[in-house]
Amino acid sequence: MKPTIESILKNQLKKIQAEVIMAAYSESLPGWTEQKSEPDFYRFCYTDKGEAWLNIQNESYIVQPGTLYLLPAGTVQSFGTEGDEPFGRYWCHFRLELGDIEFINSLQLPPFVYVKDKQMMNELFSKMETYQHCASITRELRLKAVLLEMIAFYLDESHVQRQMPHDPGFGVKWNEVLAYIEANLHANIQIEELAKFAFLHPNYFITSFKSIMGCSPIQYVTNRRIAHAMRLLMDTELPVSAIAKQVGMQNHYLSRLFKRYTGLTPVQYRRISKQSAGNRADFTETTGEKENS
Repeated sequence: MKPTIESILKNQLKKIQAEVIMAAYSESLPGWTEQKSEPDFYRFCYTDKGEAWLNIQNESYIVQPGTLYLLPAGTVQSFGTEGDEPFGRYWCHFRLELGDIEFINSLQLPPFVYVKDKQMMNELFSKMETYQHCASITRELRLKAVLLEMIAFYLDESHVQRQMPHDPGFGVKWNEVLAYIEANLHANIQIEELAKFAFLHPNYFITSFKSIMGCSPIQYVTNRRIAHAMRLLMDTELPVSAIAKQVGMQNHYLSRLFKRYTGLTPVQYRRISKQSAGNRADFTETTGEKENS
């Protein structure tokens, strides 16, 4: 996948706001059904034992142990037990904000993914059940953290990074816009020039860019310049003045901005990152020797 599209996906995912409504474990006896509900919330359903049938928008599936289903909000859903065994499953109901719903829908995710690490998934649902009965002021934060971990797992297992979102908004030359930024970090990047790539008026371009990337074009360019400077500090021996030139900044401005963003000067960052890389290499070498002995 093109790095620029990856940037769009990462920025969209960074903005996701999710709220757990309820999570629990349920077991249903043979013959149980629920016909044609159309919830305005999302559901995760992870099968623990038994089998069930599921129909989403007239598409039918057999739900088996080891599968995690994502049931989208606003879809017609029917389900029931399959066979003569009880059907046990963990489930979670959650909400997303409208913009996040549109983004998730644009990814055209599969209805389910297979879970190889069953203990991990059981623990995530168990944490949710525990946290929702917690009286701490951090309850919602903890619930959200587990839900986001579950969403991240689902996206990874769906291989969402391999495909371009199918939302029409992504068809507005965003890849060309971000590619131009990456290729011109050393130069004076003008909003008017970026807007031309997107075939938009500069004012509308700024609004559209922020809705896609979660920040203004100027903020995005600055973030990319700092990120590029960090890579150059780690991977090269170029002086800070040469790095500043490559990212389109004056030396003193890069140093001031870099410290504001990272809490370190460029020289401090280079020294610490190289020390850290050296420690990792020593650790790998040592563990490798132990494994071979």
